[in-house]
This record gives sequence, C-alpha cells and structure tokens, in this order.
Amino acid sequence: MLSLLDLDVLAIRAVLARPVDGESFLLVLWVLGSLLAVAYLGYRTVGAFTLAYWVDRDGVTLVWGPTRQIVPMGQIQRIQRGTAGPALNRAYPWHWPYRYRRRMVCADVPVLNSYATRSPVEQVILVTAGDCYGLSPADPERFLAALQARYALGAARPLRAELRRPPFWTWGLWRDLAALALIGLGLLGVLILFGALCFRFPALSSDLPLHFDVAGIPDRIAPKSGLFALPIIGLATWGFNLLAGIFMYRRVQQGGAYLLWVGALVVEGIAGLALFNLMRW
Repeated sequence: MLSLLDLDVLAIRAVLARPVDGESFLLVLWVLGSLLAVAYLGYRTVGAFTLAYWVDRDGVTLVWGPTRQIVPMGQIQRIQRGTAGPALNRAYPWHWPYRYRRRMVCADVPVLNSYATRSPVEQVILVTAGDCYGLSPADPERFLAALQARYALGAARPLRAELRRPPFWTWGLWRDLAALALIGLGLLGVLILFGALCFRFPALSSDLPLHFDVAGIPDRIAPKSGLFALPIIGLATWGFNLLAGIFMYRRVQQGGAYLLWVGALVVEGIAGLALFNLMRW
C-alpha cells in the first residue's frame, strides 16, 4: 500500500510539472485506479489482523473485519480436522495477501467458507447442513475443548446462521444491475470528456472562441483552458445526481433515482457535443 502511494506521489508530481496532454491524463487515471487498489488492500489487511473466533453456548461467531458470520451451535453436525487434500479452485491475485480467506471447493468438502490463515488440510472445519466453515485457531486442541464444553451446556437462545455486514453493504443498489450500469456509464462519460480534451489540448490554439451569438459568430475569445469548464460541469452533475439518486433509491423511489442518473448522462452528452465542436477551432 505504501509503495502504491509512493508511486502516486511521483505521478502527481509528474502531472504538475508537465503541460496538459494525454500522458498527464493517463497519470491521473493511474492515481485514481491505484487509490482503489490501496483501499481494497487496506480492507483485506484489516480483515487479516482482526480475524477472530468467538465461542459461546449458542454458537460460534467468525469475525473478519466489519463482518460477523454466525454459526449456531445446534447446526454444527460434526467437526472435521482438515480436508483430504488442498483446494481444487485456485486463489486469484485479488485474494492476496490473505489467500485462504475465500470460498473453496475440496474433494471431501463441496463448499468450504474459509476464515483461516492456513491451508484446508490444516484447518478445523465446522460442518453444517449448508456451508462448511474452515478455521485456523492458534491452539486447535484448546479451541475444540472450549467448543465441546459450551456445547455440553446447551443453547440459551436459538440463533440462525447469518452473515452480518455493515448496513452500507446490504443496500439493494449493489444488486441492481441497471442502476450500476447507469452510474458506471456516467463515470465513463466524465472520463471520456476529460480524456478527449487532454489528448487534444496540445494541438489547440492558445485562444479559442468559447461563445457564439445567434448568428453563429464568435463573441467571446478566451484561453483554451476555459474548455475544462465543460468536463467539470459533467463531473459536477454526475456527482450531484449520484448522491441525490442514492438518497432517493434508499427512500424506495427508484424511478426518480433512474431519472437523475439518466439526466447526468444527458448533460454529459450535451457538454460533449459542445466540447467536440469547440475543439475543432
């Protein structure tokens, strides 16, 4: 994460030291993308350092970052010491640096939801009628003894198996493909506006007509940097409509949210037509 941030600092310095052009746009795009990577790595790292297992007479709670997986004691059918072999599905780069925290498929365990820092062969596996849960306690024997002792006490209150996540993660918006497509298209439109202007910027005249009268004759000449007002308008509209749309979506007014996000696309389209027309001068 620190390495990526160091590269971002170098990229920002390079952008500030060079004229506006296509390469400066690509450097800014790199910074934005790397910040997303830093945030994701930070999330995975927090999960690695907060991994814990809470055991009481009602069940086992698997803690990973801000999430809580509840495994009721009455639903544990058996406890298995490791799998017969390693996971059949491989880890991908986005599982780094915590490659055992993922869903795995093993030969003798069809679906293993692993909350562990060791391979499935070394895990303590809680087998239920649904998923199986892989754990890697620091002291497996002590953990099993504690689990057995609390199981003998009997459950004090019934629990149901559930994954508790922050409210932000449970929004229906994340499962609405149409909404996500509109938001993504709006962001893509903003990037196209800025990218097209940056790549064309070095070839433009230092002063350009930025306004025309009713007869189509230029009545305002200004520095070409004034063209950035159009992408900025597109960005501001997309950002405002994004937040307002999310607010309306959360108030179960999906139609109004869709209109706001479509409206941002319309504004970006108008700004794009004006921008490409002015860049021909």
